[in-house]
Amino acid sequence: MQPMAVMIVGLGLVAPFFIYILAGIAAEKTLRHSAEGQKWLDAFVFYIALPALLFQSVRHLPPGISSPIGFLTLTTMATGLMFLFGWFVGRTSKSDESAAVYGLSASYSNIGYMGPTLTVAVLGPAAGAPAAFIFCADVLLIFSIWPAMISPNGPSARGLFKSLLKVIQHPFILATLAALVFAASGLTLPDFVDTPLDGFRDAAAPAALFSLGLTLSRHKANHLDLPLGLCLAGKLVAHPLLVVGFFLIFPGFDPIWIATAIVMGALPPAANVYVMARAEGISVQLAARAVLFGTAFSAITLPIVIAIVG
Repeated sequence: MQPMAVMIVGLGLVAPFFIYILAGIAAEKTLRHSAEGQKWLDAFVFYIALPALLFQSVRHLPPGISSPIGFLTLTTMATGLMFLFGWFVGRTSKSDESAAVYGLSASYSNIGYMGPTLTVAVLGPAAGAPAAFIFCADVLLIFSIWPAMISPNGPSARGLFKSLLKVIQHPFILATLAALVFAASGLTLPDFVDTPLDGFRDAAAPAALFSLGLTLSRHKANHLDLPLGLCLAGKLVAHPLLVVGFFLIFPGFDPIWIATAIVMGALPPAANVYVMARAEGISVQLAARAVLFGTAFSAITLPIVIAIVG
């Protein structure tokens, strides 16, 4: 297939997801509702829709997939190396911005709002399980090293314990663990439970990405400096290539799982990069620019990746 045809196919696959984001941006620009109202939409996405998507995907785990440890070792290693790359870029730049935020910009994919919905839509229901596992492993990694990277006193056992406890209580991780237990039980859900869960699952992509568009529209990106540009190039191009390299060196995994890992690696920086930076009061504008520019540039890079692997 010619490069232009690949681009067109990939754009057709990913276009609906960016349309949801653009709809959120347009709604914010025209209606100008307060950010307070968005909290209810975010609560629906965070506590109901996306957990339902993860639960419905993981509980249908195919036979023979008993231990994803080897798979997750490779994907998590790729995320960790990209964080170190971004952190090194931040440390060696002349900027006064936080090196840890650069690290997040280069490594922390939008695996919550875009990851599960996009991979399942492009690769089919079989992508739901690996997407959920990658989410759990990457969140565990990021939320473990983030406190250490921003603390002036370095890592502490108490800080690490608090981070791990927070991660374990995450609704997405709880939904994934519940699905694994349910899958192991061999039980089936009654229709009056299964049908609403399917409805919540189908609402996950539009609601999550519309909310992301609302968030993006409230922040301005006035310039893209070289260090951030390098981090975003790493996130959108080097990260998926690194995943490809790992699975070429260590073959034997299910092709759908590999394709899912590549797409998850190619996603733009998560909106949580901004949320985490704002919570700590460090490099907030840098984080906002990372999410905005990263999401915009991924409209070009992500269709190419999806067309190749899909």
